[in-house]
Amino acid sequence: VISRSVGDTTDIVSKEMYDFYDKGDRHITLRPEGTAPIVRAFVENKLFGPEFAKPYKVFYNGPMFRYERPQKGRLRQFHQIGVEENPVTDVETMAMAMAFFNQLGVKEIRLVINSLGDKESRQAYRQALIDYLTPHLSELSEDSQRRLHENPLRVLDSKDPRDKQFVADA
Repeated sequence: VISRSVGDTTDIVSKEMYDFYDKGDRHITLRPEGTAPIVRAFVENKLFGPEFAKPYKVFYNGPMFRYERPQKGRLRQFHQIGVEENPVTDVETMAMAMAFFNQLGVKEIRLVINSLGDKESRQAYRQALIDYLTPHLSELSEDSQRRLHENPLRVLDSKDPRDKQFVADA
C-alpha cells in the first residue's frame, strides 16, 4: 500500500521504510506516514459515494517509523499529526494549525504558502529542473544523482553541501 501510494521512487520507500518478514514469514511494513493509509481506507470503503458528506475530512495522529540516520531531535519513531481533505478546505486547515500553535503559545511563527500549480505547470517545472541540473550531474551527491530522473523535486530538499550551490539557483 505504501509503495503504491507514496511511490517507489520516494526516499520513504527506497531508503527509510521498515519493511521485513516476521517469524511467520508475513511481509510487514511499519507505518512510515499517515496519508497513504487514509487514502486506502477512503477508497476501500467507497467513502466517495453520494451518501457521505463532502468535503470528506479526516485526521490522524500516532506513531510512525522511518529508518533514517538518528540525529539530534530526530528519532526513528516519531509522532505525526495530519489532516487529509479536499483542496477547497486547505485554508480551513491552515487556520486550524495557526490556532493550534497560538494555543500552545508559539509566538514566532510564519505561514508560507507554496504551489507548483496545475499538472501541466508541474510537468514543465520538473522538466526545467532536470534540464538545469543535468549538466551538473557528476557534481551532485549520489542521492541527488539518483533522484534527478526518478523524483527531481526531491533534489531541492537535499542538505548535502555539494547540492546546495545548484539548488540555490534552481
